[in-house]
Amino acid sequence: MSNIHVLLVEDDQDWIQIISEELNRYQGIEIIGVATCSEEALTVIHKKNVDVVLMDIFLEDDCDGIQLTAQILEMKKEIKIIMLTSSDEDAIIFQAYMAGAIDYVVKSESHEIIDAIRAAYENRSPIRPTIAHKIRKEFCKLKKREQITCPLTKTEIAILKLIDQGYTQQEIANHLVISVQTVKNHISRILKKLSAKNSKHAVSKAKEMGFL
Repeated sequence: MSNIHVLLVEDDQDWIQIISEELNRYQGIEIIGVATCSEEALTVIHKKNVDVVLMDIFLEDDCDGIQLTAQILEMKKEIKIIMLTSSDEDAIIFQAYMAGAIDYVVKSESHEIIDAIRAAYENRSPIRPTIAHKIRKEFCKLKKREQITCPLTKTEIAILKLIDQGYTQQEIANHLVISVQTVKNHISRILKKLSAKNSKHAVSKAKEMGFL
């Protein structure tokens, strides 16, 4: 059986060393490149035969890992991309899968990397129960947002964030440099759009829908 060719996209030197040492312990897996930015990653993808990419989401680059995932798959759809990151936020995981990632491993669970690589290479990557739960939650948020006839504006979202932080209407007006009456008008429209009873209820519903 030929080696699985792996590209590691990671800009943290400590993690590069940890992950490289872990992968080098196993036969059949070969690191054929390490990229610290999107440009380096795309160069390796173009020049070498990459089977699996271990992709860090938070690159210190113009292009984050999720955007880079989409770009790579536009170039070579057969490549399997595993998101490797320290974040397990629901929205980020959802975005990663939407971009085309085949699996998602949190760095603190690095013992799962080897199995994830082999499963991805063999086209048998299951969505683990914890990940599936997070994805379902994000789909529910999207469904709720789609039910809103008129989406919230940037100003309305900003006001909801300030309300959540405990700002009074006068403080919101001062912060946004608008009148108190304008704030009241915005809140009235927010309550109508979200079918909320009051400001606190509106904030709660906005969070459920992923606006905040």
